[in-house]
Amino acid sequence: MNAAHRRRIKRLVNDSLHTMGFQYHDSIPLVAIQELLSTYDLHLEPGIYTGRDGHSLEPVGDNLYLSLSWHKMDVTGRWEITAYVS
Repeated sequence: MNAAHRRRIKRLVNDSLHTMGFQYHDSIPLVAIQELLSTYDLHLEPGIYTGRDGHSLEPVGDNLYLSLSWHKMDVTGRWEITAYVS
């Protein structure tokens, strides 16, 4: 993957991840993130994401990494996420 293609993929994926962050989720939306990544031929290996608050940096492709942070809201029990590919 050349640098121009990598930049294009990052922009497209990050636009979708940014939109995903505007809503609260019943759980950490790993399936939705994996489906989004697979659309662009990127792959998130299965992992265990635990705790009310957390952060993970995972390789998803050729020199591309998914940064994922999550927080479980105390009152509603719903999750908010912040995610991007760098």
